[in-house]
Amino acid sequence: MPEIITNSLKLSDLGEREVIDILAGKQRDIDDCAVLNCGDTDLLLSTDLITRATHLPEGTSPFLAGKFFAAINLSDIAAMAGIPEGMLVSISVFPGYDIQYLQEFYKGITYELSRFNASIIGGDTKEGEDFTASGTIIGRQKPELVRKRSYIAPGQQLFVTNSLGSAAAGYIYYKYGRDRQEGIKKMLDIEPRISEAQKISENGAKFMMDLSDGIYASIYQMHRDFGTGFRIYMENIPVASSVAEASKISGFSIEDIALSFGGDYELLFTIDNKDTEKFMDAMKNEDIDVHKIGETYNGINEIHDGSWRPVNNRGYEHFKDVPLNK
Repeated sequence: MPEIITNSLKLSDLGEREVIDILAGKQRDIDDCAVLNCGDTDLLLSTDLITRATHLPEGTSPFLAGKFFAAINLSDIAAMAGIPEGMLVSISVFPGYDIQYLQEFYKGITYELSRFNASIIGGDTKEGEDFTASGTIIGRQKPELVRKRSYIAPGQQLFVTNSLGSAAAGYIYYKYGRDRQEGIKKMLDIEPRISEAQKISENGAKFMMDLSDGIYASIYQMHRDFGTGFRIYMENIPVASSVAEASKISGFSIEDIALSFGGDYELLFTIDNKDTEKFMDAMKNEDIDVHKIGETYNGINEIHDGSWRPVNNRGYEHFKDVPLNK
């Protein structure tokens, strides 16, 4: 156990975003990937990690754990509309683990990467206290197609891909014992939107990010970092079919489940007002499921659900309690 300095703010008092601000200051990376320009190509680099205790519910197969681990790294490349190239995988593992667990974990990683013509290209293995895996994903894209968070501005239409709330519903299924295996699948069997992001970028997207932490966390961060406000229409949110049942089981509102929890890894992005009709036609031709859920403007974050009200919810953050814990 490391020495803990007393008479100081604890990480649990701050939350993930304030911790990053303190540690990195003005040098912190505000996009899903770091971008290194290499002439006519931008190199995209990102890192993500999982631990058994934090990310893998009891009963998770090692193959699904590996697949999930690769998918969350790939999702960072998707959020920049990039093309994945390869992934470095480092693990810290307790010696008592069975080698078959690691073999299945790596099979899951390899399977998920291969779906997008990528592979494991290096890494490291060390003895540790339990199980931690850290990934560094590498991708590329033409500079004019890379989508950054700083491209946000007032006067844009706000979209999401597919539906929201499935991962949160899975958490509720698992926590409340409704169907633990189905809950694990909903939480961990995610789909990085690699191909969709590239088509969305090619057809006029401006700002883009993935919804690892949910809508409310994302718009809070964007308003804080860039000053642009969001107007969200609750009636336009594409809610996953399992959310209604999860609401009945838990007592949490559909709004909280769909917008506060995160874990869906869908894409949140904007299109200029003047390009919206042409964009929607292109998405229909590409058979990509997108939904217009709001707009950006000079103001505070608001949601419309019968009437307008401010959004003060900061969504999910590491180091703080999960929002759906009463």
